[in-house]
Amino acid sequence: MSKIERLGLLGAAVSLLAAATPAMAQPKVQNDDTPEEIAKDAARDLKDNRFYNKPGATRAQYDADWQECRLIARGSKLANGSATYYNPALYNPSISPLAAGVGGGIGAAIAAAIAEGQARRDNRKRCLMIRGWRMVKLPADKAAQVAAMTDEAKQSYFNTIVGAQDVQGEIEKIDRFTPLEDPALKVAPGLASPATLWIHKDPKKAVMPVLAPNQGAIVVAYNRNHPAAKDRFARIELYRYDAAKSDLHYQPRDWKKKGDLTTYVVSIPAGDRRAGYELRIIPVTAGDYVLGGATLGTNMPPASSNCFGAPMISVKAGEYAYLADATPVMGATLSDGSRTSTMVYTRNLAQAQAELARLRPELAGKLVEAPIVNRATYSCAAVTMDRFDWPGAAEIAAVPAATAEGGR
Repeated sequence: MSKIERLGLLGAAVSLLAAATPAMAQPKVQNDDTPEEIAKDAARDLKDNRFYNKPGATRAQYDADWQECRLIARGSKLANGSATYYNPALYNPSISPLAAGVGGGIGAAIAAAIAEGQARRDNRKRCLMIRGWRMVKLPADKAAQVAAMTDEAKQSYFNTIVGAQDVQGEIEKIDRFTPLEDPALKVAPGLASPATLWIHKDPKKAVMPVLAPNQGAIVVAYNRNHPAAKDRFARIELYRYDAAKSDLHYQPRDWKKKGDLTTYVVSIPAGDRRAGYELRIIPVTAGDYVLGGATLGTNMPPASSNCFGAPMISVKAGEYAYLADATPVMGATLSDGSRTSTMVYTRNLAQAQAELARLRPELAGKLVEAPIVNRATYSCAAVTMDRFDWPGAAEIAAVPAATAEGGR
């Protein structure tokens, strides 16, 4: 079993067991720590042999970012630093990604490892790097010099080095959030085989859904026109987004009682892994949705989330909104000899329009390209917390809040 498949199974375990587990109250988090307490905590990542650095920054800025990233990795704050809106007493833990992370369980030992162990440290580190901090690992001789300093001298050194313009050592940073560009990941235009429209595995239930008055549809084409995508399964997941609060919409606990049919989670699994070009049409409540993540090789919920910055699309009532062609590339060999597995997104609206019109003539001319903006942040609850920027899209802060019909 590949690493990606194991992560998919882990994500599935979180979601499925959360559905069977009563919601737990979020852990009480002390957010009013004193500057001294915050500085003491943040000093955990200022060591003799490594430290964080952002040219021009101050120690106080480092302490503040470290503390915010700590709380974000715990699910206590949104990725933009504001307080989370999620309340497990009000929302359904079986459908809320945040509740699955906070209130769900996959066994006490594994849950504790995610909450307290390496995964949390990794997410805190990724949060800091997304904010522009770099991890610097010192060479052995320089690390020995720092280790020999008095405590007072060390503090003075770290107060200066966190904002130094020039540093010695191995620098680790994240400065790219768009997909990797490599010839090995290029998806050629055209069809690998005749297009199909997958609606349901049972032919008797494979009836094209009729959109309700407040619904639109998200359209994805699983395009396997790549050697490493042949016969590969995949799943894309989007979440309903509240742009005003910069967080997800969560399904209320009493949704059945109220007859709430709002779409909160949009799972788009591939239907036929052997299809070269497979159109999927998913009816949704009109409004805004973020691309939360994807799973390759399996129909399991993503274990990774784009909560530090995700592409957001808007869907209007009556609209068939094309997201992209999605190509699940697994085990491709890159130019440098390394291997990677990733979902490759491309946009070919004309091809999708033509194939949809051929398969469903009544939908001819109805497929439109969904607008995309980047940097939609929301509550983080995942094994891996990340950011993904759609190439060429504007940032959400630079455009007005979406006003799609039916939005909340």
